[in-house]
Amino acid sequence: MPIRRDPIEEAARRARQQVDRALADLRNARRNAGISQAAMASLLGCSRQLVSVIERGQLDDVGCIHLARMGAVVGLDVPIRAFPAGSPLRDAAQLQLLGRFRASVGEMWTWRTEVPVTANPLERRAVDAVLVRGPHRVGVEAITRILDAQAQIRPILLKQEAAGLERMVLVLADTRHNRSALADGDATISPAFPLPHRALMRDLRTGRLPSANGLVLV
Repeated sequence: MPIRRDPIEEAARRARQQVDRALADLRNARRNAGISQAAMASLLGCSRQLVSVIERGQLDDVGCIHLARMGAVVGLDVPIRAFPAGSPLRDAAQLQLLGRFRASVGEMWTWRTEVPVTANPLERRAVDAVLVRGPHRVGVEAITRILDAQAQIRPILLKQEAAGLERMVLVLADTRHNRSALADGDATISPAFPLPHRALMRDLRTGRLPSANGLVLV
């Protein structure tokens, strides 16, 4: 099984690389425009030493405002965007939800948690848990609160497809909000997870592969 890097440290490493590339672009643009570090510092209202330290990447936390202001001097825009990058870190409520589901399933399956979707070391998506029994593999995704059924269900199905999982179980916290959200999002959720709760749990507790994807409230 591939080793997953710590997601927080990996995110910091990628951010540092992006900052270094932006600093190189800013430094080259300044030189090509014939603007000295002293002139840039005067326009920014800071010291030349600070400009030099920033350009050399010696400031631990440059900050997007510094980069944006330096970019404005040399005619560059330094955008800040957020993109989907993989599975979110599990919070305490999600871990408790998975724990309750595991206890209800019993000991017929071997559990693996935070399983990478593929063997590609650059793949940052992971399945919350995978149940293994013989040749069968069942994925498990836990959601504590449904906010947007379509937006939350589609990535789960894409994980199932990419990981080659025979079945996927969606585990939801048994709350009034989620029951209402299930009713509202039935057109999206039911086709993706058609197996009823009782049938799904009966199969899992007896070590059988469920006949379809299913959803449980715990």
